[in-house]
Amino acid sequence: MKHEWLIDILGDLRNYARKNGLVALSEELSTCQALAAVEISSLEAAPACAEAGGNGACRAPVGITTGNERRLRIVPRPLATGNDA
Repeated sequence: MKHEWLIDILGDLRNYARKNGLVALSEELSTCQALAAVEISSLEAAPACAEAGGNGACRAPVGITTGNERRLRIVPRPLATGNDA
């Protein structure tokens, strides 16, 4: 996996955010890390699909859109206030 470093960096950023009280950022980076893993694995699967002749046997991994589906949308959470902080 030639893009593995990206997943590692996102994990490091997520851990830093969590350790420094940046909870919402930590959660978003966790989502980004998972998305990166899915997308990178789809890139690696693409040559195998081409070898299969594109006969429909290969499908996009879960979470990857082919153009007809909805895209992942990250909605930020409101910041904690008052007793929630």
